[in-house]
Amino acid sequence: MTPTSLRERTLDLAKDLDTGAWVPTDLERSITRQLLTASTAVGCLTEHSVRDAIWEGSEPLTRTNDGRLAVLLAEITHSLASGERDTCGLASAQALLASVHRRA
Repeated sequence: MTPTSLRERTLDLAKDLDTGAWVPTDLERSITRQLLTASTAVGCLTEHSVRDAIWEGSEPLTRTNDGRLAVLLAEITHSLASGERDTCGLASAQALLASVHRRA
């Protein structure tokens, strides 16, 4: 994973969300709601909240919609754990999660 891969994945998913190529399932919307609720207190995603969401979704999340949200969450976790955080990518990813949540 590279610093730009989070941004690229987020842009691809946002485009697919807007065109209907990716239609989030109830599980994916539930996971995004959990992440957004957890981020409200601190104003951003945290490594801990993303890991909790991945754990909550567990194996079904990796099969839902080809695991697209699971891969995004892995990219977010990698960026949060990295010494060189991709703040732009993280902000874009959080905005995408909010878009998914609004479509619920």
